[in-house]
Amino acid sequence: MRRIPNASDRLDVPIYLGAVEPLISCSEDDKKYFHGCDGFGDCLAACDSEESLESIVQAEHAVTAIYKLCRQRPKQITVFAVWPLTNLSLGFTMYGEEFGQQLRDLYIMGGNYQGVGNSSRSAEFNFHSDPEAAHAVLLKTHCPITILPWEACLPERFNIHINWRLEQFAVRAAAVQHSAITLLNRVESAQWLPMMEQYGIDTWNPCDAIVVAVWLFGDRLVRKQSTWHATVDLRGTHTRGQMVLDHLREREKYPENVRIIELVDAEFFKRIVEWVAGLDGGEFLFNK
Repeated sequence: MRRIPNASDRLDVPIYLGAVEPLISCSEDDKKYFHGCDGFGDCLAACDSEESLESIVQAEHAVTAIYKLCRQRPKQITVFAVWPLTNLSLGFTMYGEEFGQQLRDLYIMGGNYQGVGNSSRSAEFNFHSDPEAAHAVLLKTHCPITILPWEACLPERFNIHINWRLEQFAVRAAAVQHSAITLLNRVESAQWLPMMEQYGIDTWNPCDAIVVAVWLFGDRLVRKQSTWHATVDLRGTHTRGQMVLDHLREREKYPENVRIIELVDAEFFKRIVEWVAGLDGGEFLFNK
């Protein structure tokens, strides 16, 4: 977990440990490890230093830290949830609805709005990993919620060939010799090359980065969006963890609570990535 701050030369950024299990524990067989057991494609050394865990992380729990930071800066903090929503759900359990009222807004990479799954046949990984947490967060959060669902990241809507990422961009970015980019090149190669060989996947799918780019560039990146009332199915035999929209549009009974990003501009995203890597001055990004 120290690798990203190390590579980015940002050791001043604190790290807090959160929940290690979903609200309702699942079996080991149900766990998915697309990013490897270490989150880095299992391509790096098991231990990069002799630092103990206690010396790396803060003593305070992540849920408590989120709550304190939001209370200190009410309506100023944006939370990016690119993981199962367990910690945010625990925040409501510990502090009530005040927990969500202190947030400025919440950006979520997760869920699906057309029933297309990747962790199961009908559910996206982050929501499927802790359906109860996802249900609670959508129910109890009263700040604006933006969701980048799984369908918006699929090749039919977001199509960047994997060769652009692993060859064209990687070679150019390597010349910059930035430690963070070097790390990402290595990790993403370890993650995507096996997927290409085993399943014939030929498109890059950087879901977490897309949702951050949506926050940064808004309508310049977003091509289609819509607002809905959304909840999460908890009891379906085949649909547990699926995000469910109010297609009846019963707004008085179910007020709209999420903005769903349906389509983003893949070519514009490529230019954002090049700018982040130092390959472009980025003037075009900020000149409307």
